[in-house]
Amino acid sequence: MNELKCVENLLNALMTFYSVAVIEHYMILLLLTRSKNTESVRDQLLNVVRDHLDKENRILSNTSELMECIDEHTMSLINRFAKDVQDGVALVNDPEFISNYINDFTIAVKDLTRYILNHTELLSSIINLLWENVRKYMGDFT
Repeated sequence: MNELKCVENLLNALMTFYSVAVIEHYMILLLLTRSKNTESVRDQLLNVVRDHLDKENRILSNTSELMECIDEHTMSLINRFAKDVQDGVALVNDPEFISNYINDFTIAVKDLTRYILNHTELLSSIINLLWENVRKYMGDFT
């Protein structure tokens, strides 16, 4: 793949992941915080997390061209993130988690908070590596 197409793919992936981290992860973290005191937020939280993970799955399914433009470390981290998304889907669909969500919300919210914090940190690492890849390609333009 030519360098210009790689830069375009990298920038598109970077901005997509960045917007997810900045907007959606923020919203989920805010809902987690508010869910401690607001019953109505609890109903919304699980659906928002499920929709979010579904969206990340769709984003990840469109990264095939990107893989031609990144180094092995970045590719490995994106693959780890894809597994993490699947782990999140498994978590929010797990019958024990659902039971805790209904009957002992404190336990469920701790598990979900731990997951989202690690998930966000992993996505931040990907964003940083994508920036490094962009700089590498853009350095050839100067």
